[in-house]
Amino acid sequence: MGPPPSFHIETLENPFGITIKLAGELDSATCAALLDRFEQTLPALHGRELVIDLDDVSFIDSSGMRAIIVIERRSSEERIALALAPPPAPVTELLQITGIADRVPLAPRPDYAPPSEPFLERVEIALTRDADAPARARAELRQAIAGRLSDPDGATATLLTSELVTNAVIHPGQGVDGDVGLRITAYGDRIRVEVTDAGSGFDPASPRPAKPPEAGGHGLVVVDGLSSRWGIARRVVDGVDVFCVWFELDAGPALQDAGAEVGIEVGGAGSERAGAAQG
Repeated sequence: MGPPPSFHIETLENPFGITIKLAGELDSATCAALLDRFEQTLPALHGRELVIDLDDVSFIDSSGMRAIIVIERRSSEERIALALAPPPAPVTELLQITGIADRVPLAPRPDYAPPSEPFLERVEIALTRDADAPARARAELRQAIAGRLSDPDGATATLLTSELVTNAVIHPGQGVDGDVGLRITAYGDRIRVEVTDAGSGFDPASPRPAKPPEAGGHGLVVVDGLSSRWGIARRVVDGVDVFCVWFELDAGPALQDAGAEVGIEVGGAGSERAGAAQG
């Protein structure tokens, strides 16, 4: 006997991961469908992020909560980055009261929407972890987004990229080696920037002690205030567990229309260039 008609589940895949989107009530009658879909999804992840999207979930009982905990444990065993797109506020409060929100990170922004359309261009480089890394990242970003964003949005994207790379250089944790990874992806209606390092990362929901202005470390406040959406993830890159902070910035409608008229495109659909920026 299948789940009741009021419950709906679908799987959405994009270049960065897979989203299992739920709608309706997650209870003893429907949680098995979620667990089955999770098991079916595992082989296709290949180290990418898994998001359980609860935005349209109206109720979760103890069985549904246990199902989420089972998924969290299995994801940890399989070294899969897992995040929850939060349900409506009353249900989110239940997840926080029961401690589930402490086990599985909630997406920092409720309007998280993984890109589903093919990308136009992607740039991936490795930045040597030194003081020049932010400047090299800004140069790569400016080249990748040329003609895709308005001047003000381009300046914002450059600032946010610089802040994330600076954080990865200055705050990776003790004994962290390796380069800082930078991935810039251009879509028809947005750009996405991901910065990775081998550090332990952070939980955006955890309060951090206040710092004096000269101490730095305020980049995430800027990212949260200026990006269209942002988040964190853990993933495996070339066999190494890395921490990723990403942001997206939407292109204005006027610029999208202009790009369509003149055929602005740095690369063909799905084109990709990769390299290494060394100091």
